[in-house]
Amino acid sequence: MTKKRAWTIFRIIVPTILSLFLLTILLEHTSFLTLFTGICIFLFAMTLLQESFKILSGGILDQFLDKVANTNFKSFIFAFVLTTFVQSSGLVSVIAISFLSASLITLSSGVAMIYGVNLSTALSAWIMSFFGVKSQISLYAMPLIVFGVLFFINKHKKVKGLGLFLLSLGFLFLGISYMKEGFENFKESIDISQFQMQGFLGLIVYVLIGFFITTLTQSSHATLTLAIVALNAGEISYENSIAIVIGANVGSTIMTVIGSLNSNIEGKKLTATHVFFNIAVALLAIVFFKYYLWMTEVGAELVGIASDDLVLKLSLFATIFNIIGVVIFYPFISQMCTFLNKIIKVNPRKSHIEQPVYLTESALEFSDSALEVLYLESKHLFKNTTNLVSRAISLNSGDIYTEENVDELISRRNRPIEMNFDEEYQNKFKGIYSNILEFAVDASALSDDSEISAEFMDLRRANLFMATAIKSAQTLQINIIKYAFSTNEVIKNEYDGIRKNLLRTLRLAQALIEAQDNEGVKELIEELNYNVKKYDSISSSSLDSHIRYNRITDTIASSIMNDMALAKSIANDLTHSSEILVYHMNDKLGDSSQKLIDEEIHKD
Repeated sequence: MTKKRAWTIFRIIVPTILSLFLLTILLEHTSFLTLFTGICIFLFAMTLLQESFKILSGGILDQFLDKVANTNFKSFIFAFVLTTFVQSSGLVSVIAISFLSASLITLSSGVAMIYGVNLSTALSAWIMSFFGVKSQISLYAMPLIVFGVLFFINKHKKVKGLGLFLLSLGFLFLGISYMKEGFENFKESIDISQFQMQGFLGLIVYVLIGFFITTLTQSSHATLTLAIVALNAGEISYENSIAIVIGANVGSTIMTVIGSLNSNIEGKKLTATHVFFNIAVALLAIVFFKYYLWMTEVGAELVGIASDDLVLKLSLFATIFNIIGVVIFYPFISQMCTFLNKIIKVNPRKSHIEQPVYLTESALEFSDSALEVLYLESKHLFKNTTNLVSRAISLNSGDIYTEENVDELISRRNRPIEMNFDEEYQNKFKGIYSNILEFAVDASALSDDSEISAEFMDLRRANLFMATAIKSAQTLQINIIKYAFSTNEVIKNEYDGIRKNLLRTLRLAQALIEAQDNEGVKELIEELNYNVKKYDSISSSSLDSHIRYNRITDTIASSIMNDMALAKSIANDLTHSSEILVYHMNDKLGDSSQKLIDEEIHKD
């Protein structure tokens, strides 16, 4: 038997045996089965949640978040209110991670949300102290799932996205409920009074107890309730109950860590923030424990809490504990974001995400060098942009650089090219684009020369045109795959025309930024603009004729017109972007070419 065959058999047999062993354990211990079911539902819900954000982005969700999370303070308040309502700090934390992973909020807003989540647990302690109850989020699961499914089967894209959002929240609640239920037997068997002890050792032991109980129950609110009940019954001392509160604060990060398993690098930054903040605040409380107790006593006297009302004093401690943490860390949100961006990076060897090639910190020292590397990086991104657009219309990126006749090439490319546009966008465009914009802002701020600052802004505009072209191409790709290879010759011919015009634009734009001589630049600009005007010359009369003779439906005709408008928008954006780049590329251009470029750049 060869080594390769033996290894293949090993890879099949070992996972099979382990799976059967795990299945046996799960079937014999229903608490474990319930726990793992909850974790799986939770992770599945996280995937659905991020997908729903992609569908809703650009619409009502963007508008909502733009109002409630467009500043750090608003994000902080939003998370505080939401956590108070759902009574689960972990749930709101993973929602914040999903928002950030879907690029719906900034990293700083996400960090502010994490701080708001932590402060909300203090309010929850007061609610439990007064009423002795907590909200059961599992009660929300069923109606959310019901309405989520009803909305999801709707044909309207945004309604479908809302349905997916509600469905994912329902599954999140359901997953958390199963996880809690799975640990119910463990929770009921916990007798924390048996560990009673005083001094520093007692503090550490009960911090660990609070951490493990929260890890098991997946709810810091449940741990606070347990501590309050135990304190009220005299099973543990006041200091021990405070230590449980500290431990519960750290244990609440576990759900966030689980929720970040399916998130991107941005989501993992937010997870790191949550873990760092909670551990740092807990360490502060442990080191300065006596001072925290003193502040609690002073605060109790100020608000009129009786000296023997230990339950309310525990709630006051939880408030002081969280307020101190927020007061210390909230002013340094920007520094925290800078730290996270430097520490948590994508490993280039393990990732397909392209990184900037030319942008360096040293280039920022001189405006001229900064402008040069910014141009080179923009040119690099332009190539990636044209490649992505070509793939969106089911062409190979190499088709841009050949001299093959356009008609013949399109006739050869008669099969759709399936690609995950979101993934390609993340890998080939987004990272470089974000770095370019950040570099341009920094370079412009450091420059004292107003003319050079204006050039930085122009290069930013060139990159914004690229981003707009990419967004339009993503929308166009859907109908290209759907209609461009139709057996209906009329439909196929119309989409062939769109693909041909865009291929010409891609070739001309790429040639323009490589052009060296004055006449070549002038000629290419004129050709590009002539090619854009071709879209205006397309008459709807031919489509009317096709509809009249039942060659196509009015719905198809509408799609064709919309896609022609998208193609024209892409051509316009690529033209403007390439004109700006060539303007900055060649200082030796003649006056006539410079004038022509200036007119084209600024005519909109």
